[in-house]
Amino acid sequence: MKKIVWQTRSAIVAESIRTGILSPDANGGNAYDVHAALAIARDFNLEVSDAAILRKDDQLLKYWRRMRRDQPVADLIVSEPYPIVFGSRIKSIPSIGMIHHIDDNLGKSSLKHVWYFDRLKRRLQKLNLVVTVSSYWRDYLENLGCKNVKIIYNAFDPADYKVSEQEILKFKTEHGIPEGKALIYAGNANRQKGIYEVYNALKDHGYHLLMSGSRNQAADLPVQYLHLDRKSYVSMLHACDLVITMSKMTEGWNRIAHEALLCGTPVIGSGIGGMKELLNGGGQLIISQEKDLPDAVKEVLHRSVWYVENGKRFIEQFDMEYFRSEWNHTINELIGK
Repeated sequence: MKKIVWQTRSAIVAESIRTGILSPDANGGNAYDVHAALAIARDFNLEVSDAAILRKDDQLLKYWRRMRRDQPVADLIVSEPYPIVFGSRIKSIPSIGMIHHIDDNLGKSSLKHVWYFDRLKRRLQKLNLVVTVSSYWRDYLENLGCKNVKIIYNAFDPADYKVSEQEILKFKTEHGIPEGKALIYAGNANRQKGIYEVYNALKDHGYHLLMSGSRNQAADLPVQYLHLDRKSYVSMLHACDLVITMSKMTEGWNRIAHEALLCGTPVIGSGIGGMKELLNGGGQLIISQEKDLPDAVKEVLHRSVWYVENGKRFIEQFDMEYFRSEWNHTINELIGK
């Protein structure tokens, strides 16, 4: 059986791949990478690189030296950005780079970041293939000079998003969700995700707003914050009448929006980066300015069924069979069956 080595700097991703259970602390990019590695492991002998994991006591120079010495024995290597930048490419082994997004604003923020992103972009061009998650990022990478770029979209198992009415009611009761108000998920409790703009636009309109995340970075807002396990998070998406994703970051895709549509909840979003393709494909509303949000919310709540049906028709194609097939085919193209 062909051997694939997956290089990640994230201890969360590495442990999730090894156990086959996604950590509750995983972010959207982490979740995609874990699911991709597990899909590959069904058809190939997959190994997570120990050398590539960034440890708590690692100084950057120490990490770089370890990665430069590392010479994996494999038929193919899949690398996330950090290992791409700091690792040694073995020309005799085909290599895939995994890119969700590239933060060009961060890339201008310091000399260290200028160096890192410049090196990442140059090294991506030398890989056999770069896999990304939307047409926005495919075009970006091709404009960089990457000659072989492939989209493999985010995918989910619809069975993981089935929730009973009893579970939804339990969620509302446990978290003290008031009756008689539209329940709106206002976004991640993080300034870069647009939570302040959503609050300011909707604070006087009588909705009950929720925000969530691994930690509350918007604690000064009078918005109900929830730190949820996976089951409760899915129940929340079902319980909400609307999900808003007004991220200011250039998104790779947007897993929250995708998951909301799986749960039968419509979405309004900023459409930045790859999110635009998701929302356009799913027939959801895109707005660029928060001043337009109150009217957009009224429109979507009034025609909720229409928006839900359009969303489900689009996303139902991205199931785990699609995901496994795409990764299997991609790897076989590079290394042969």
